[in-house]
Amino acid sequence: MTTKKRKLLEVTNNIHIFRDQKVMLDRDLAELYDVEIRVINQAVKRNQNRFPEDFCFKLNTEDLEASGSQTVILRKTNSRNYMYPTVFTEQGAYALSFVLRSDKAVEMGLFIARAFTYLRRFILKNENLMMELKNNDHLSKTFSNFEKRIEQNFIVLYKNNTDQKKKFSAIEKRLKKLEKLLK
Repeated sequence: MTTKKRKLLEVTNNIHIFRDQKVMLDRDLAELYDVEIRVINQAVKRNQNRFPEDFCFKLNTEDLEASGSQTVILRKTNSRNYMYPTVFTEQGAYALSFVLRSDKAVEMGLFIARAFTYLRRFILKNENLMMELKNNDHLSKTFSNFEKRIEQNFIVLYKNNTDQKKKFSAIEKRLKKLEKLLK
């Protein structure tokens, strides 16, 4: 696997789903852009008109409860208080790369846009097969929630590199078996 491909997979590991949107946490973007989280928060405050709610938003308790298996670590502000992270959609991460005004931020912003595109293509590639399954009455009963599980499994798979290859391989085998059944 090339270094670029490996880095792309690492970035997709940092894409989470909150409020039915694919987002990245402020701490992950700070690491990629090589800045502190407070710098990101300041940039967003100074440029509020560039970050509407569909570009970035603060997580809340309900978001964390609804996330289920996704692990999001709250940041400690002091010994008793915790701070909920800010998350950025694809557009927000890209906008952030321009307001930070560093070469590294612009470079990584473009790279993050490519990671979101890579993830979207993977999902769309499997969506065509799922449409065929849904149109087959016999198989549609068995695989009614399969499409959601594929997307969820894809995101979870990249979070755990040890189990990733085994699970991905199993999904591919299932999809190939289903393709054969449809033919």
